[in-house]
Amino acid sequence: MTNPTTEKQWRIIATVDTALCIGDSGSSETGADKSTVKTSDGKLYIPASTLKGIWRHACEAIARSHPHFVCNSPRAENMCPRPKEELEKENTEAMRNDHCIICQIFGSPASESRVFISDLTLGNDLGAETTVIRSGVTINRGRRVAEDQRLYFTETSLPNAGFEFTGDVTISGEISDEQTELLSAGLKYIHAIGSGKTRGLGWLKIEQINRPSDSQEGQSVETDSEGYAELLIKVTLESPILTGGRKPSGQAVEAVNYIRGGLIRGAIAKTWLADLESNEPDADFEQLFLNEDAGIFRNCTPGTKVLPATATGCKDFSGFLADRKHGIFDTLFERIVSEKANWMYQPNCPNPDCGGRVESQGGFYEAATDSYKEKYLNTRLLTRVAINRHRKVAEDELLYHLTAIDPVFVEIEKVNSQEKIKSEKVILRGSARIPSDLVNKVTQTLQQKVKRLGGGSSRGLGKVCIAVDKQQVSDTLSKRIKVFNEGLQAVWKSYADLPNTEIDPFESTYFTINLQSDAILTAEDGWQRSMVLTAPMLKQMTGCETEVTLIRSFASYDYVGGWNAAWRLPKETELVTKMGSVFMFHTPNIDSWMSALQTLENNGIGNRREEGFGQILICDPFHLHTRDMLKQNKEETE
Repeated sequence: MTNPTTEKQWRIIATVDTALCIGDSGSSETGADKSTVKTSDGKLYIPASTLKGIWRHACEAIARSHPHFVCNSPRAENMCPRPKEELEKENTEAMRNDHCIICQIFGSPASESRVFISDLTLGNDLGAETTVIRSGVTINRGRRVAEDQRLYFTETSLPNAGFEFTGDVTISGEISDEQTELLSAGLKYIHAIGSGKTRGLGWLKIEQINRPSDSQEGQSVETDSEGYAELLIKVTLESPILTGGRKPSGQAVEAVNYIRGGLIRGAIAKTWLADLESNEPDADFEQLFLNEDAGIFRNCTPGTKVLPATATGCKDFSGFLADRKHGIFDTLFERIVSEKANWMYQPNCPNPDCGGRVESQGGFYEAATDSYKEKYLNTRLLTRVAINRHRKVAEDELLYHLTAIDPVFVEIEKVNSQEKIKSEKVILRGSARIPSDLVNKVTQTLQQKVKRLGGGSSRGLGKVCIAVDKQQVSDTLSKRIKVFNEGLQAVWKSYADLPNTEIDPFESTYFTINLQSDAILTAEDGWQRSMVLTAPMLKQMTGCETEVTLIRSFASYDYVGGWNAAWRLPKETELVTKMGSVFMFHTPNIDSWMSALQTLENNGIGNRREEGFGQILICDPFHLHTRDMLKQNKEETE
């Protein structure tokens, strides 16, 4: 049985009557001492964290005027839950909850928020400048003249422009009518926001409009005759998103430029448990998340593939030819063949006008019209600070920074010697391998119910729109292996034709395993972590006993931590082999390996594959993009 409670949706319209200034942590191009926050494409907005903070403060002031206990935020040690000794002193049942009414609504260090706020964006379509620079000076109290070296400049929005900022608020169905009334009263209590409120800045009027809940019909996804179906997941970012995890060695939150598969998986699990009346796993939950053959959720990335560790580019002008750089090429074939020929391989830039040094390249890429195109994301540094409730100033030692993926990808193009800003929404693509009988339920959950991912979702971060479709198979494994060996054999022959070169003849079949995500590998002994995928490990993973030899590995390692939201405990620190690593194998009988390799490519390798670790690609076509081919493509384009 599902929970009958439904979410409430509010539309917030804030009309600014005066100039507005919300301090920005980044450097300002205007030269002002204090700049106001803007999006990457230069638009004004009111951060959801700012609105949530002042909204919570307003509700605290109202709640204290009623017979409610309210904890002393913002310091975690003074907030809920309350000790049992204090709860025993309360007389009324309404005050026996270990969380006060404010923490029940807005959350605390031990509980999540039931209110989710989006950034308030500027609705006015303005082509002119929206900000001005204001000057100010401190007055000497004794002499009543301007104080020396106290002139400052502040960037604000245009005064008296009637700017309207709009945003959405989602309220959990678990919230009570009393708490909803408190939220409405708190909005009416807000009269100013941002910096300089006592000096006339940031005065506004807030209007609350109830609106129907979003409804989106689930798209039917076909299933095959096998036990699983491959789904294509497309995530469109509607706000900045925190996708990183906590570094195992410290408190810093790292930033990764993709969405981990574990975030998608956790969002579905949380939604399914919330819909169950007992919050206990049912048969569908166990099949998708707990069984040995559970579903696999792969990472959502900006590009379709990951550059292999053997990819190399010019040190001074790195990038694909499509980006007007000197190009990126793969060195695997020439490295392997030169080692077989006992030659030292030292590549240089293929551009005839450069010929400089090269270095390894990494990141995501996708096929373009002529060659390939690099795909990367912009990040935004967000600064947050808690406000002291009594002094109305920043609380000591509670300033922190967050690095988030920007929802807008901004590029500067030169058109007729003029720079033009081009912006577009960021779309990340991934996939999932789901049991066929759960495809429709998973699709409906992702498209209709999963609206937020990552951390800080109640403060406007992580708002997403997800679409699901059937995964299309572009090429077959057998074709990739065949083309790979033809390319390797061509390079092999070119070396064999060189004078004074002795090299063994090309025999049997070679193949590579390319990591498309970080992998957690375990040695054949079953417990020791390994950075390299060895031949015995490959046999153990696939169950294939046909002879296979590891020819060469190009791998590096890292450590990954994380947080388990269900257990509210840190995840175990793992040694991972980094994405992009390449392992090249040789076998005399590839036919006996085909079925095993196809299963390995579908399911991945190593531990925690259901969270996106261990994604692989057999014989990445980018290995065929050699230095000679790059030079040939460049000559043809010229």
